[in-house]
Amino acid sequence: MAYWQGLVTGAAVTIAAVTLIAAAKPQKFGTIDVERINVREPDGTLRLVIASKGRFPGAFYKGDEIARPDRAFAAGMLFMNDEGTENGGLIWAGKKDGDKVNGGASLTFDRYENDQTLQLLQTDNGSRDSAALIISDRGAESMFTKADGKAAIRPDASKGAGRLFVGKSRDKASVVMLQDASGKPRLMLKVAPDGGAAIDFLDDKGKVVKTIGPEG
Repeated sequence: MAYWQGLVTGAAVTIAAVTLIAAAKPQKFGTIDVERINVREPDGTLRLVIASKGRFPGAFYKGDEIARPDRAFAAGMLFMNDEGTENGGLIWAGKKDGDKVNGGASLTFDRYENDQTLQLLQTDNGSRDSAALIISDRGAESMFTKADGKAAIRPDASKGAGRLFVGKSRDKASVVMLQDASGKPRLMLKVAPDGGAAIDFLDDKGKVVKTIGPEG
C-alpha cells in the first residue's frame, strides 16, 4: 500500500512541477480578442488597464476604483503608479453622426495623486481641428479622499491652471501661449494661416497691451 501511495505522491509532485513550469513559461498567441486587459504586479497591484469603450474603468486611488461615467465615450489605456493610483492615460475616440464629426485623442501624465501636468491633445469636429502640447500646474495636495473605506475625488480638489500651450488652434493658426499661475494668457506668439506673425502681450484681463510685428 505504501508503495502505491509513494507512486501517487510522486506523480502528484511531478504534475505540480510541470504545471508551475508551464505557468512560468511565456505563452505565445497569434491573435487575442479581448475587451479588457489588467496588468498587475506579483502582489496584485494594478498598474495598467487596456480597455474597450464599454469596459473602460473609472479612476483608481490606492487600488480602489472610483466611478467615472464621463469616461464612457472612449477606449484606451489607464496608467497606475506603484501604489495603484491613477498616474495618466491614453484615450481615443472618433465617429460621425450624420454630417457631424466628433473625434480626438489625449495622452496625459499626472502629478502624484493629482491631475495631468502634461498633455498631448488632438480634437476634431469636422469643420475645425486642433492639436497641442499643454503643460499645467497642479497642487501638491491629493485630489483623492477616502471616507468609510470608500475612495472618492475631493469636490474641493484644485483644478490647476494651464501654463503653456503649443499647437495649432481651431482657426488654423500656429500658437505658443504662455499663462500666469492663475491660467490667464499673458504672452502669445502667433502665426496666422496667411503668414501674418505677431507677439502679443496681455494684461490680467486678457486685453492685448502691446503687439510686436515683423516691423518691430
